[in-house]
Amino acid sequence: MKKVKFTLIIFWMLFSKSYDAYCTFLHTPDLSKEANPLVTLFGFDWFLLLLVISLLTLYTCYTYYLISFFPIKLYPKEKGFSFSNFIAYMYFGKKSNLLSILYRIPSFKDKRAHYSLGNILVRYLIFAGLVSTIMWLLINNSEFYRSIHNHLVIYGILFSGTFIIMYNYYKTNYKRYMQL
Repeated sequence: MKKVKFTLIIFWMLFSKSYDAYCTFLHTPDLSKEANPLVTLFGFDWFLLLLVISLLTLYTCYTYYLISFFPIKLYPKEKGFSFSNFIAYMYFGKKSNLLSILYRIPSFKDKRAHYSLGNILVRYLIFAGLVSTIMWLLINNSEFYRSIHNHLVIYGILFSGTFIIMYNYYKTNYKRYMQL
């Protein structure tokens, strides 16, 4: 069952990212209408855009492979961590405050960073794939939606969804940690 779940999730992530790129190309071959910040802020062309997205997607697939088949314990052994200290511990492997996540980068020599980041990225790519696929289906098939489509709403949904995904992930793990 684990292999089936892994395969389905990998397929969904690769399919939805490919479908998004395909529809983007059909909609704006020169990227003039593209809202992705890599294009609008950093001026990426198709090559750089696809390279970065492909590398991030492949990295996420790799971390999902690790998480699925070689899990490690991310919880602290000590009891009594607050929710914010627990989140930082899962990220860094030592007691720290939640704000440190904003200005410190974990060591990627330690596999903990791959597991922590991977757990969030997998969930995000599943969600973002759902949002982008629905968006493109509506753009391609609904005149009404095309007239109301706004990239800021889409980014708002993605940002809000990411926050909810992260909160739920850490809250679920914190509850498990508190029951140990």
